[in-house]
Amino acid sequence: MKPNENNHLLKLGFGSSEADYGATERASDEYSPPLLIWIGPALACALAYALYNIFIKMGSASIHPVLGGVILQIVAAILSMLLLAAIAWQENGVKELGYNGTGVMWATFAGLAVGAAEFIYFFVSSLGVQATQSIPIVIGGSVMFGTVMGFLLLKETLTIKGWTGVLMISVGIAFVGTDSPTSSCIALPLLPVGLHVTKPLDER
Repeated sequence: MKPNENNHLLKLGFGSSEADYGATERASDEYSPPLLIWIGPALACALAYALYNIFIKMGSASIHPVLGGVILQIVAAILSMLLLAAIAWQENGVKELGYNGTGVMWATFAGLAVGAAEFIYFFVSSLGVQATQSIPIVIGGSVMFGTVMGFLLLKETLTIKGWTGVLMISVGIAFVGTDSPTSSCIALPLLPVGLHVTKPLDER
């Protein structure tokens, strides 16, 4: 991190020195780390997103989409502030958290995007769309759009195998989006929260 890049350091106990922060910036431009290093946290993140979508679906019929989105963001903000406070207090808060103007700008844009996504998803769920359809389309669509934008805007690359996977996700989204379980299947209650599995009519 160079002094003339308008970088700042907060003593918030995040466990990063100025040198570590610069190394992290450089590493972000290189290839991904080995799968075993990041697959666990990535799957935990996927589980959190799955719960996020299920909870929105469960509450969407009982709250206005905008109000639901605002409450969601307030709770997320409180959780984040508690985490930041805990980090600040660990080891007397003597470690440093690095940031710069670019990081703040993109974090702001990300906040705007996720806020819009929350409002829109509350709205979609309030229409009565099944979670078994809306979640795969939203998450799969995010993967598809994110991969394309990563290629076009971030100049990242995928092999033929990777692009084949993106194509398969796109086909899967089409299959899920055009699925009509009520016309060919019957719903079997699975949980009191309203989740269902389906069974073909010819197996009744």
